[in-house]
Amino acid sequence: YITDKLLKTFEDNNITALGSVNSGKLFQNNKFDSSGAKILGQWLDAGMVLANHTYAHKNYNNLYFSEFRYDILDGETVLKELLTSKGTKLKYFRHPFLFRGDTKEKADSLQAFLDSLGYIVAPVSIDNADYIFSWAYEKAKFEKNDSLAKRIGNDYVIYMEDVLRYYENQSMALLGYNIKHIVLMHANLINADYFGEVIEMYERNGYKFISIDEAL
Repeated sequence: YITDKLLKTFEDNNITALGSVNSGKLFQNNKFDSSGAKILGQWLDAGMVLANHTYAHKNYNNLYFSEFRYDILDGETVLKELLTSKGTKLKYFRHPFLFRGDTKEKADSLQAFLDSLGYIVAPVSIDNADYIFSWAYEKAKFEKNDSLAKRIGNDYVIYMEDVLRYYENQSMALLGYNIKHIVLMHANLINADYFGEVIEMYERNGYKFISIDEAL
């Protein structure tokens, strides 16, 4: 349901989204889950882009580089095969929790490793807590409290506009101009149902959606 609705919204609004994949979720009890691979295939067939988000989404700040590097390599194994079968290549990497390392040495080691693998880092300039709204929204939907679910959904769109304002101000304060932004959103229920309204909010604020390459 979530995949179908998100991809339909992307298609209707001519959006090419980048999906950051934790490949470990393709395995259940150490067995490969073909249904998860099918969902990724849907994204690729719809013209979307997939990125390596590591295998298990570990916190690099709590690990040595020598351990974290294997989470990157494990994360690309299934993805590379899937992308090759669709006639494309694995190109992008996104850091779990957006953490690049808690010391300069760790950050430099990780970046050098990513460079050696040919990755382009897909950063985020608009972060948010959509998962908290989605947790509440899912609970309301499960309890069939449609009025509460609608209130949460409407508040979510307002919240996302507040988030946009915050990061616009950060860009202006740091750089003196508003950059081309990359917004982080999760493939969850509230975005499946309300991403259309979020798109309208962005457009109302003068934005249009572009590719990750153009943003970078």
